[in-house]
Amino acid sequence: MKKLSWIFTIIGAILGIVILFATLFDSTGAPQQAAGAAIAVAFAVIPYCIARAISELQSVKDTNQ
Repeated sequence: MKKLSWIFTIIGAILGIVILFATLFDSTGAPQQAAGAAIAVAFAVIPYCIARAISELQSVKDTNQ
């Protein structure tokens, strides 16, 4: 589960890069660029937070046993 969550984090970061570049080249104004950048960051940050939480929970579980 831990390894799978980090794989999703890598995939999310790659998708975030793609979305960011697509948004920067296709947008017509600053509000569209800001919205696209926010979505791109979300694709990277949300899976990272979940992966870190899983890792920490696993670490706590291993320490308590």
